[in-house]
Amino acid sequence: MLERFWPFKKDRFRRAIEGVLERVWSEGLEHLEPKAELLEEEGRYRLRLEVPGLGKHDLKVYLEGDYLVVEGERKEERHTRRYSEIHYGRIYRAFPLPPDARREGLKAQLRRGVLEVSIPREALPRHEVELEEIDLEA
Repeated sequence: MLERFWPFKKDRFRRAIEGVLERVWSEGLEHLEPKAELLEEEGRYRLRLEVPGLGKHDLKVYLEGDYLVVEGERKEERHTRRYSEIHYGRIYRAFPLPPDARREGLKAQLRRGVLEVSIPREALPRHEVELEEIDLEA
């Protein structure tokens, strides 16, 4: 019944939807984004990224403006493949630096498939605040 009111033929509509989905899937897989967490610790931040199967020669860590960038590539091995859930290709993540992060003294370490970047923090001045006692009314 809906077909009477629909201005497009079925094939034309299906091709339009498939075209949109094709663009979304192809654009979405331009690069892989490893899972990450940013931990706040005394005197530093610790950024951890999951990069299983990659070595230190496969990754680059650098500053670009106010962003910490991690990029690399998981290269596909040439084998006859029957089944695979492993994603291959370019890896890219850019993290904005927190306001109190220092740009000097960053250290990166790769262990057991986890890249860990230590980001030093500026010591923020502490302000002493005097509290006034307030009477509570019943």
